[in-house]
Amino acid sequence: MIAALDAPEWRQVLDGVTAASAWVKSIAPGDARLGPVVERLVALAGHAKWEVRRAVAHAAAQTLHGDFEAALARLALDHNARVRQAAELAALRRRDWANASALGRQHEDHINATLDDIEARFGARGRAAVKRASEQIANTFARELYHEVIKLLSPLAVSADRLIQQLGEPSPGDAGPPGEPGAQRRGAGPPRARLAAEASRMKSRIARLRAVLDGMRAYTAQPRLQFATESVQELVEESAALVRDAGRSGPRIELDVPPDLHADVCRARLVQALTNLLTNAIESYDGLARAAPISVTATAHAAEHRVVIAIEDHGAGMSEEVLADAVVLFSTSKPEGTGFGLPLAVKIVESEHGGRLTLESRKGQGTTARVSLPIHRQRERT
Repeated sequence: MIAALDAPEWRQVLDGVTAASAWVKSIAPGDARLGPVVERLVALAGHAKWEVRRAVAHAAAQTLHGDFEAALARLALDHNARVRQAAELAALRRRDWANASALGRQHEDHINATLDDIEARFGARGRAAVKRASEQIANTFARELYHEVIKLLSPLAVSADRLIQQLGEPSPGDAGPPGEPGAQRRGAGPPRARLAAEASRMKSRIARLRAVLDGMRAYTAQPRLQFATESVQELVEESAALVRDAGRSGPRIELDVPPDLHADVCRARLVQALTNLLTNAIESYDGLARAAPISVTATAHAAEHRVVIAIEDHGAGMSEEVLADAVVLFSTSKPEGTGFGLPLAVKIVESEHGGRLTLESRKGQGTTARVSLPIHRQRERT
């Protein structure tokens, strides 16, 4: 990719910028490998070919890397209208991302401040009651919103399928040798292949929106929680098996959990939380040559009447900034992520089980997720 960006022929450079655009979108923010690529992309903002300059603007829209700011300011004044338009769209998208991240943190801080005030006035039980009520309201809202939006998305998806199918079929005007009316009609509009590709992108975006809605519904759901004394070893083994059965390639998962360790949990929900954490651990190895195993350990803290499950990976790790946003709704560094996986795990562990989920991470070294749970359930949730 670096070689393509430095190529003497502009079409090779254009291909390199396109490949780099997809790459910077998939790479985690703060990754040390970003520097050399972004440096070359920024330099190409002054390339002689407008196609290359426009592609650089598209690449800037895929990341919040700060070095792109000066390049976008330059491209916004470009003499080519297509380049200026791409630069403006990139700047808007980067601004939206930054605002969404900041608003997410502000919203979380506001909620916590409100709950702290309620706890000061009415105690921990009052805080818990208000939090449960707010979650039930959010669940009702999300459920109704889901059904209404799905009503619109489903026919859109069907229309996209029909359009793709029709564009793939030959039309009467496509036949005939050059010079005949059919050939003239073929050149009168955009190529069918380009329209078919656009229809495919539309279908992909519909699927993406549906994934976000599914994540929202799963996060806001208020299932009936049935607690029982469960073997922690069996819970971890079931979660690891579900991740393996999903068919993702990645490092092996090593388990070290005593067979006599038990806790009062809602089995299905805790397995879902552990599965989300293990999936994140496996995905942290994407693009890395190393495949050091993921270790899952569990220990009992008798004095505190708690059990701690630790999931440690040796993947890409996270910078402090990314780590701070990891449990914020909709915040994700994954190309196909929805931003609900970790927040849902936190909700299951903390709101539903009265436990605690903490993350420790170092960029380039890996991440450890710790789930601390009470061994005995003090009271049933009402």
